[in-house]
Amino acid sequence: IASIMNRVRDLRNKYRNEDNVTDELNCTKISADTTDNSGTVNQIMMTTNNPEDWLCFLLKLEKKGIPQMDVSLLNRLIGRYSQAVTALPAEKHSQDENYARILVRFAELK
Repeated sequence: IASIMNRVRDLRNKYRNEDNVTDELNCTKISADTTDNSGTVNQIMMTTNNPEDWLCFLLKLEKKGIPQMDVSLLNRLIGRYSQAVTALPAEKHSQDENYARILVRFAELK
């Protein structure tokens, strides 16, 4: 557990220092249509169900506002992050950096 926590901390520091440009480049496979979240979520879950696509969708959803200022957006994000964590088995994705970013951001929002 300590090793995982150190890895998550390192990833969080690494990604906190990078520009959001990489997020835009990585988000080309799945369209994150935030007006119809259930359709996008269903598409992710039925096709790839991988951390990269979930993270792309979640980051685009976060750009709709400031969660700390908008309780409705915060609750929606917590629900979607929870859905992503539930849909992605830890045994399969524990070595994936995108999965770690999802877990860290979920913890921050909660």
